[in-house]
Amino acid sequence: PRKPLPPARDFSPVVLPLSPTTFLCSAPASCQPFTSTQTSLYAMTTSTRSLTTLRGFLPYLVLFLSVSACAATMVDSPEVGIPYLYKGLITWAFFWAFLDSFTIGANDVANAFANAVGAKTLSFRTAVLIACVCELVGVVALGSTVTDAVRKKMVKVDWFKHDPYVLALGMSCVNLGSGGWVFVATMLSMPVSTTHSVVGAILGIGIVAWGDGGVNWGYDGGFGGVVASWFISPVLSGVLAAIFYLCTKFLVLKHPDEVAVRRGIALLPVYFFFAFGVVAGFMVMKGIPSMKKTPYKVSIPITFGIAIFFGIVGYIFCVPWTRRAIVDNENLPWYTMFYIHTIPVGSYGYNEAVGAQPNKDIEMNDGVSVPQTSVVYGQEGYNAAYPEGVISGSAFGKSGDNSDEDSEKESFNILKCIFPGFFMDIGALKEEDAAMHAKAFQAYSKTEEMFKVLQLTTCCFFSISHGANDMANAVAPFATVWMVYSTGTVASKADVPIWLLVYGGLALDIGLLTMGYYIMDALGNRLTLQSPSRGFCIELGAMFTVMTFSRLGVPVSTTHCISGATTAVGLCNGDVGAVNWKLIGIIFGGWLLTCPCAGIVTGLLFWAIASAPSPMPGNGFFSSYHG
Repeated sequence: PRKPLPPARDFSPVVLPLSPTTFLCSAPASCQPFTSTQTSLYAMTTSTRSLTTLRGFLPYLVLFLSVSACAATMVDSPEVGIPYLYKGLITWAFFWAFLDSFTIGANDVANAFANAVGAKTLSFRTAVLIACVCELVGVVALGSTVTDAVRKKMVKVDWFKHDPYVLALGMSCVNLGSGGWVFVATMLSMPVSTTHSVVGAILGIGIVAWGDGGVNWGYDGGFGGVVASWFISPVLSGVLAAIFYLCTKFLVLKHPDEVAVRRGIALLPVYFFFAFGVVAGFMVMKGIPSMKKTPYKVSIPITFGIAIFFGIVGYIFCVPWTRRAIVDNENLPWYTMFYIHTIPVGSYGYNEAVGAQPNKDIEMNDGVSVPQTSVVYGQEGYNAAYPEGVISGSAFGKSGDNSDEDSEKESFNILKCIFPGFFMDIGALKEEDAAMHAKAFQAYSKTEEMFKVLQLTTCCFFSISHGANDMANAVAPFATVWMVYSTGTVASKADVPIWLLVYGGLALDIGLLTMGYYIMDALGNRLTLQSPSRGFCIELGAMFTVMTFSRLGVPVSTTHCISGATTAVGLCNGDVGAVNWKLIGIIFGGWLLTCPCAGIVTGLLFWAIASAPSPMPGNGFFSSYHG
């Protein structure tokens, strides 16, 4: 006998959720074995249910696929591949690239020589002229001929490939926003990072164009790494500079005068080894762009070889020249160092003896006697540092009032209007800083003299490296504009023609000549008392930090390193009052404001121009025709 059928099941259509995943994964609640008749009936019912569900789900599926296709497909602008469009845009960008280079010279370049000017190793005029030559050599001879289309890769350049001229507009706004902010900071005597200014400007472009998703916020090559560098670079460079200075202080400077001189001369080859070793490593790993990827097995032997060579040069040439020029007071020009062994003793005559000064005696540096004293000891000499009619200081506090007669003369002097720093006592001691300077350790003047050659060397190579490497902050955005203008396309790398490097280098030099005195004065004796030994250790620590972390791929700023090293060396006096903390707070505030201010200004400017109405062709705008 046939077995009875099981109870009838409910095969009514089930309305499924509209999720594709749910639709694909749906199945009956219970799946027991059926007979052949039940299986046929179930198959027919399932087909009916599937068709019913698919008819309800089909419009949503079509809409979903259409939106996905639209999101995945971007339409090329009709301007893609067409070069030499928008001549007004390239003219606009050319002008603002000059502004950006100008402000880099006024703010960033001045950092390299600020300590030398404050320590009276160099006068302001000499420092500026040397810096102009070193920067131009670095830009033209060692500058990179290929640069990132978007500096520091904060925004993906491929996202602009469908609208290349929009990228060109954005990069021109980067030069304007970055240069405008650095100009304001320079007028306020705030040393800021031009690299971070450019990064902030590019962030503004990325956020306006693509929202917060268009910016790399991470630590690996993104904005997070930039924020971290605000704290990492000044602290580490400060630690290194403090170590260098404390070793110098306890090995040489704190000993009695004659002992300090003998120890300093004996250690000159060692200082030459470290100084030129750090300089060589800095140039290989940071300063020369084409050598940044050099393997360690090549760069390290080169660095040590150069360091050993100059240590030997220091022993053969610098030690005897220093003994005769500094200790014996022979009037030997600096270039006689290279043939000192052929010069008879006393053939150049002798300088008037400066006289041994105790550590707290006053020794004014009038810029005439050789060797010059490196610092002004005590407070009695402060008034003499301000002859009537000399302007000194910066926006943090300009001291010294001109008489009416001097003001009338300056109004008719064109050079004083164009190059005001040449007629100011840059780095002079100010009465409001006398209490701070009185708390600083002051060494024997002849001992400090020995560090002038070393400090000058580090300044020059620091400046050459800056021209070769950091000039890309201004050149890269305009190189991207030129790439788009000349090809009509976007590439991840932009070629930099030699004329553009020369153009940027000249603009940089003009900025240094006309406005460099603001930062040189602010970072000189205003932050802490300067001397050749301090300046040498500051620049050595800053270069070593930049060299190391650039090799590791951590973004650091030379400006931040110099400021951090100067503060740390000031603390080595053993008294927190030997540092101008108010000025440090202003400088650090400038660091925090750089990225947001440059980004906001650039983003608003880019948004206003990119979304502005454009006149229809043929209506006579920007032409002589009006129908």
